Amino acid sequence: MTVVGQIRRIFLAGSFLALLGGGWACGGGLQGGPTLVVYVAVDQLRGDMLERYDSLFTGGIRRLHDDGYRFLSATHDHAKTATAAGHATLSTGVFPSRSGIVGNEWMEEGPDGWRRMYSVEDTLTHVLGMPALEGRSPANLLRGGLADWIAEADSGAIIVSGSRKDRAAIPMSGKTRGHTYWISGTEGRWITSSFFADAYPAWVERLNQVTMPVLFGDSVWEQTIPVASRDASRPDTSEFEGNGEHTFFPHRFHDEVEDTERHGALNRWAYSKTAPDAALGEFAKEAIRALRLGQDPVTDYLGLSFSQTDAVGHDYGPLGREQLENLLHLDRVLGDLMILLDEEVGEGRWVMALTGDHGAISIPEHLAEKGGVGSRATREDLTQLRATFRAFRESEGDPQEIADSLVLALEALPFIGDALSILELTTPPAADSFVTLMRNSYHPERWIGGYGSQGSGVVFRFIEGYYPDPAPLGTGHGTPYYYDRHVPLVFLGPGVAMGSSSDPVRTVDIAPTLAELAGIPVPDDLDGQPLLR
Repeated sequence: MTVVGQIRRIFLAGSFLALLGGGWACGGGLQGGPTLVVYVAVDQLRGDMLERYDSLFTGGIRRLHDDGYRFLSATHDHAKTATAAGHATLSTGVFPSRSGIVGNEWMEEGPDGWRRMYSVEDTLTHVLGMPALEGRSPANLLRGGLADWIAEADSGAIIVSGSRKDRAAIPMSGKTRGHTYWISGTEGRWITSSFFADAYPAWVERLNQVTMPVLFGDSVWEQTIPVASRDASRPDTSEFEGNGEHTFFPHRFHDEVEDTERHGALNRWAYSKTAPDAALGEFAKEAIRALRLGQDPVTDYLGLSFSQTDAVGHDYGPLGREQLENLLHLDRVLGDLMILLDEEVGEGRWVMALTGDHGAISIPEHLAEKGGVGSRATREDLTQLRATFRAFRESEGDPQEIADSLVLALEALPFIGDALSILELTTPPAADSFVTLMRNSYHPERWIGGYGSQGSGVVFRFIEGYYPDPAPLGTGHGTPYYYDRHVPLVFLGPGVAMGSSSDPVRTVDIAPTLAELAGIPVPDDLDGQPLLR
C-alpha cells in the first residue's frame, strides 16, 4: 500500500483527508494518469441503438460521441449472450469458458445429482437486513477483474459497483470485497450481502431513506420525446409489446397492475421502468461525494451497470418507443453524472468506458412484418426439443456414439442451426466461427440451458432470427448471432483521442484498455488486449 493509501484508510471518514484530498488530486494516479476509472455497462444495449438515435442525445451519450473514441464494430465473442456472462467478460478480460460465469445460471453435477446454480449465489452469506434471504458473492467467478487489478495495485483503492441486478453489480466488482450494491425490487432499496459488508454505511442508508422512496414512488411513466422526433422509433403501440394491452404512453401503475395493494407492488412496477437507472445515477453521485472517489493520488474504481435498457427491451423491443424514451433518460442520467465527476474529481482526472453486456433480437413479429428473418418458438417446438434430449439421456451404450446420434437428431429439427458433440467442440482447430463462439462459452462442469443439456455431451444453437419463447410478446437475447453480440463501445478521458473506428474489436479488450489508460498492471494471460496504443 502506498503512503497515500495508508493515510486514506485511516482518515477516510475524517476531516484530515477532506482538507488534503483536493490538493492531492492534482498529483495524478499511480502513473500520473486518471484517479478514477468509471466502467459503464448498459444491459441489452445493442450495437446499432446509440447510432440510430445519435441526433437526439444531449447529455452524457452526446458527450461520449462528441469527445470520445467509438469502436463501431465491437462484439462479445461468446455464444451464450446473457447478463452475468457478459458482465464477467467485461470485468475480467477473459471469455466465459475461463471466468466460469457461462450464463445467468447453469446446471452442476454434485454428490446428490444435478442442481441449478445461480451465477452469484452464495449460501454461506445472507442479505444484510434480510437474513432469511440467501446471500450473494463472486464465489463462482474463477478470475479476478479490473476492480481487483486496481485494488492489487494499491490496497488503499476504493472499489464501488452498483446495478439494479446482483448478477451485474457483483461481476463488475470482481472478487474484491468492495462497496457492491444492487436493488431489491420488492423493497425498492439498495441491498448487499454479508460477503461485502457487515452493515450499511450512512451514505447508503441516506439513499434508502430519502432518495429511493421518491424515485420508486412515481406511479406514472410519461414520455419526454419531442413530438417531432417520435417517429425515430417504432410506433407507440403493438400487440406484441408489453402485456399486449398497455403498449403505449403514458404507462400507469394503476392501469397495468392488477393487485395494486400487494406488498411492494408499486416498487415492482417501478423496477421495470426507468426508476432503477435514476437510482443508480444517484447512487454513483452519492458514492463519489461520500467516499471521495478519485480525489487523491490513489486510483479508484466505479463500476455501474444500467439495467433498464434490458427491462424495457424485453417488453418493448430494442426499437420500441419506450426504449427510445429510456435511452433519452439514460442520456440525462449520464450527463448529470459527468458534470459531478468534473466538479468533484476534476476534468481530465477520470476515464470512462461505456458498452453493453449483450444485444438483442428485434421482436420477431416486427422483423417478419418488414420481410426480415424472424420467428418465434412454438410450444410444440420446445416439447419436441425436450423429448429429443430425454430419449437420448435414457439411452445405453458408448457415450460418444450416443452424443453423435443426438447431434444428428437435433440437426434434423427445423429450428436448430447446428449441434456439436463436446469432442467436436473441444478438438482444435475450430471448424467455423460459431464453433469458436460456442467454445468460448463452454465450461465442462457448468451446463447452460438453451445451449446444452447436462450430461448429454452436446451443445447446440438455434437458427438465426429464432426466439425460443412461445409467449407472443417481447423479445430477448442469448444466441451467438451478431444482433446479440454487437454492442457499442466508447472510451472517454485522458489519453483518449476523439474519433471512431469500424475495425472489429472484442469486449475482452475493454478491461485491459481501461487498465492501461489508468497505469494499472494486468495479468499476462488475458484473452483481450489494450485497444488504444
